[in-house]
This record gives sequence, structure tokens and C-alpha cells, in this order.
Amino acid sequence: MRLVDWYLGLAPGQKVVVGVAAFVLVLALTYLASIVILLAAGVGPEGSSSQGEEEPVPASTTPSSSASASAFADTTLEVETARWQGDVAVVEGTWRGDLSSVHCDLLEGSSSGQVTDWWDRSAAARISLSDRTFSQEFVRAGGDVKQPLDPKREYWATCWAQFAGGLATGDEIPIKGTPPAG
Repeated sequence: MRLVDWYLGLAPGQKVVVGVAAFVLVLALTYLASIVILLAAGVGPEGSSSQGEEEPVPASTTPSSSASASAFADTTLEVETARWQGDVAVVEGTWRGDLSSVHCDLLEGSSSGQVTDWWDRSAAARISLSDRTFSQEFVRAGGDVKQPLDPKREYWATCWAQFAGGLATGDEIPIKGTPPAG
């Protein structure tokens, strides 16, 4: 009863502080209790044994484990060419690895420049799985373009690829030539 009377006698701001502190205390106690329960059940850090013995590291790797490790080492994306061909910017490149998708953007100013609304984003990159090549054509978007191209500015293509296993990598290149005016 005294605790309730004490709480009711607090100012509204003090009640909020006490409520938040109580909530944090309950979360902390719940976390600690779950750790104690898991340790008591024999669940510990991955790779440790219950007797405290360390498992030996194999002297050599199996072909399958070295193949999976090298799969990430052999995963690359390279943008090889980017040029203006009339009113279209054409980007071409290659990759190594188990490709899932490729996406390219047209940037104004530099490789870390701003994205321009000039190009039609519904035109996706074309991928040839057999040749391990991709190409992207940046064509003018229909309708009003708020940021027309400036023939005096530099434009860059930046492309990203998603690979099996969750690895993503990218490459960038300046687009050669002069973009169309407007």
C-alpha cells in the first residue's frame, strides 16, 4: 500500500520516469533470466563443448568447403564500357559468379553524384547468362523531365549485382561522349 501511495503522490513527469525505469528493469531481468535458463540447459556459444574442450581445427579443407570459400573470391562485376550513342547511354559489362540480378543507375556529376530523373527506369538491364554479360540502355523518360541533361556535365554509370549467397558488389565508370541536350 505504501508503494502505491508513494507512486500516486508523484508529479506526472516523475511518474513517466518511474514507468520507463520499471520497464527497462523488467526487460533487463527477463534477458538475464533467459541467459541463465539457456546456460543451465547446456546451450552455449556456438563451437564450444560442454566439457570446455576445444575441437581440433582440420589440417586441410575439403574440396567442397574450399569451393564455397572460393565462390565469394571469384564473384565480381565489371562495367567495361559506357558511352553516349545519340540520345541513349549504353553500358556494358561482365561478371563472374552465380549472378541473381544486375541494376544500373545514371548519375550526374561524378560516381557519387546525384541521380537524374532523365532516364526511363522501367528499362531494366539485359543479362546474357551464357555469355556472362549485361547491358543497360539509359533512354529518355516519357513526359516532363524535371532535370534535363546538361551536355557540359559529366555522367557516370554505377551498376550493382546481387549474387547467390547474399553477396553484392558493384562497379562504376564515366560515360564517354556528350549527352543529348535536354
